[in-house]
Amino acid sequence: MLLYANGCSMTYGAELVDDADPDPVRQRYREDHSWPARLGEFLDADRVVNDAVISGSNDRIVRTTIDWLAEHREDAEKGHLLIVIGWSGAMRREFYVDGEFRQVIPYQPHQHPDLQRLTDVYREVAWNDQECGARLITQVLSLQSFLRLYRIPYLFFDAIESSFDTLGRAGLADSGSAKMVDRSRFYRFGDADGSMADVLRASGTEWKGRHPAEDGHETWAHKLAAHVASERLLRRPTSASVALPSGPAFSRRRAFRSANRDFLYP
Repeated sequence: MLLYANGCSMTYGAELVDDADPDPVRQRYREDHSWPARLGEFLDADRVVNDAVISGSNDRIVRTTIDWLAEHREDAEKGHLLIVIGWSGAMRREFYVDGEFRQVIPYQPHQHPDLQRLTDVYREVAWNDQECGARLITQVLSLQSFLRLYRIPYLFFDAIESSFDTLGRAGLADSGSAKMVDRSRFYRFGDADGSMADVLRASGTEWKGRHPAEDGHETWAHKLAAHVASERLLRRPTSASVALPSGPAFSRRRAFRSANRDFLYP
């Protein structure tokens, strides 16, 4: 089995080593101790591809995941792989500037002058909680539908901020779109404090700067592996409709937190 993971720095394994250090030995250490590699070992994967980047947006996650699958159609058609996505913060965007795709976080400065100008305009004019929530649920359902269409096993989770807050601020907690998410394949979807960052903070594992340390990645990999096993997610999904969630709507559980404008880097 091949395990393909995509996301932001929480998936990349930022700060496990000095991210600016090009030493291949140190970068190999980061790869080996990030949660995708640990999850791959727990699931006996033959190969692990970690396609995440620091500051990665959900725009990039959808684009690069589909691109990768299109270039690996044989693996996709045989179903000998598992796709695991750690959704990033919904405020992040991707724009094509000066010949390449670039990631934008509203309050993060950029060295490229045109990108900084675009970031300033986006932050001042177009950044809105309603749009962020609507875009996130559209991206989740779009990638979910793509993977189900080709019957590719997958698992989603929130890496930085719980969808509970992102969708709640947008007024989409009880929307028809939210009810279409396959909760068996989205770990802790709609749970308050259900993101990777929230769970690891509560678990007491160590952090390196603004990111989980080795024990945090290990803990998260264990949780994902247990969910994969309990939900039998290595089976190829069918095209059957998604069962509606049971229990009270999560919008009635507590107030939603505001967007975390200080959590810029992951």
